Amino acid sequence: MSKTAWVSICLAAMIAACQPAQAFVRGKPVHALALYGEPKFGPDFKNFDYANPNAPKGGTLVTTNGAAETFDTLNGFTLKGVAVAYSGLMYDTLMDESVDEPFTMYCLVCETVEVAPDNTWVEFKIRPIAKFQDGSSITAEDIAFSFTTLAEKGAPFYRMYYADVAKVEVKDKLTARFTFKTNTNRELPAIVGQMPVLPKSYWSKRDFTATTLDTPLASGPYTIESFEVGRYVLYKRVPKYWAADLPVMRGRYNFDKVRVEYFRDNTVQFEAFKNGTFDFFAENTARRWATGYDFPAVKDGHVKKLEIADGSPMSYQSITLNLRRPLFQDRRVREALALAFDFESLNKTVFYQQYARLRSYFQRSEMEAKGLPSPAELALLEPLRDKVPPEVFTQEYNPATDDDQAALRANLLKARDLLAAAGWAVKDGALMKGNTPFVFEVTEEQPNMETVLSPWIKNLERLGIKATLRVIDTTQYLNRMNEFDFDATTIPSGNSLSPGNEQSEFWGSESAGRSGSSNYSGVKDPAIDALVKKVIDAEDRPTLVAAARALDRVLTWNYYRLLTYSSPKDRLAYWDRLQHPEKIPLVGWGAAGTGVVSLWWMDPTKASIAKP
Repeated sequence: MSKTAWVSICLAAMIAACQPAQAFVRGKPVHALALYGEPKFGPDFKNFDYANPNAPKGGTLVTTNGAAETFDTLNGFTLKGVAVAYSGLMYDTLMDESVDEPFTMYCLVCETVEVAPDNTWVEFKIRPIAKFQDGSSITAEDIAFSFTTLAEKGAPFYRMYYADVAKVEVKDKLTARFTFKTNTNRELPAIVGQMPVLPKSYWSKRDFTATTLDTPLASGPYTIESFEVGRYVLYKRVPKYWAADLPVMRGRYNFDKVRVEYFRDNTVQFEAFKNGTFDFFAENTARRWATGYDFPAVKDGHVKKLEIADGSPMSYQSITLNLRRPLFQDRRVREALALAFDFESLNKTVFYQQYARLRSYFQRSEMEAKGLPSPAELALLEPLRDKVPPEVFTQEYNPATDDDQAALRANLLKARDLLAAAGWAVKDGALMKGNTPFVFEVTEEQPNMETVLSPWIKNLERLGIKATLRVIDTTQYLNRMNEFDFDATTIPSGNSLSPGNEQSEFWGSESAGRSGSSNYSGVKDPAIDALVKKVIDAEDRPTLVAAARALDRVLTWNYYRLLTYSSPKDRLAYWDRLQHPEKIPLVGWGAAGTGVVSLWWMDPTKASIAKP
């Protein structure tokens, strides 16, 4: 899902900031919750220091849809349909997350938040000034309705994310309390704080589960002015947005309008950007970044290139194997498939040496497993010794390398031996187990992935495996992913600096059988479940780090996903009519440009340069 001379993020300083062991301030109303340590910004802060409080308001930011080819619903909270891009601009959440801290939430709709001393409940006091876009007040009834609606009728993700919430109570008009099933889930108060606020008056009269092209009532900084399905959506800033002067919002959402143009082809998107049709381009093609930015606007300085190496774990690109298929259930088979992926040749010929080989799900962070397990990790892993690969205890995981053809041949020979040990043999050029050939399909929505996957497929042919690539449209792709109707695919994913409940969604046994979950691999592993629980229940930062490293080891050695490559930097190009704060937040600007929409602004003196 990069860095210039003036961009520098100190990961070491970030890690040091994570070290205090005391979790949330409990037992009294506060303005913010930090998972570990104290919030960076105190109760009297004026604005986030990565936002420019003096940024001018105005202008229209024109951006693109990213990978989606179209949309057919304005409700992004369910699995039905393809949701309109940037729909989050319309919604406020109870609390707002700082993007310059690992996991710290600041009150937005709530005025104060209080966590029980024993972590059995969290209580939110709603700001009296909080309003929906029709002028009606946000009340505790809306908060309770939001939770119940999302948990019962929203995408399955919400049921998982809020699974440890036992009930929500309306204490008075402006106070809502969430009671927990357990007191060990220390991030749960902040997770509840991430909840979007829905108006009961609006949704109680409508079918929340249905697709809709009616502009929903919300309370956020933008609403939809107009749209045309498959072509564009135009958001306009709410003139009297109730939270505009709050510290968490000061200097943010500066554009009067945000227009999202829909393109069906990435190359056409780029040509439109070159012509000045839209304002910034999140680049995901290494070849184009290396060779395609020689057009006049770059040479004369009107288009700028920005690379940011942010402080988050690297996003991970992987070949996701569907373990619901018997073909992939043997770990030796999965390892053999990984051995056939020749990253080094791709990096030289396709990626222009811009990518790094992945060896961890938390790469570039302190949670990346290196060396042999530490004593703290061993304390978690020893009880699971008979349930995890033996290499977890004896070797550091590193993917096979293919520096030359001899190394590739050696890896393919090792792959052949693994397949043979798993019962597969070559007959008449085809890999067989009994009368069953080793045949599978790789399902994709991006045609440009053929360049990456074709060499792997050819290497598999040398092993007698017949893999085919099929590219389908976005709607069909999403439907098939939601129902796990695929053999293999490539799904970019990522981890935060504070992993927690979402790991159950990625890897938990319960999510493996639930339509729409993010456990695309279909992992059902009691050892993984046990380690995920250790991550969720970690009482302090060192315990969290040890649990994440232990989880990392077991995931990598099981080859549940074939980790392939990632860019150490985010790449962003933009027209110089856009301006941004000097300080780059810890997580950068977001690979999809979400931080651009939230924190950048339009220079009124340059707004017309190269703009058609």
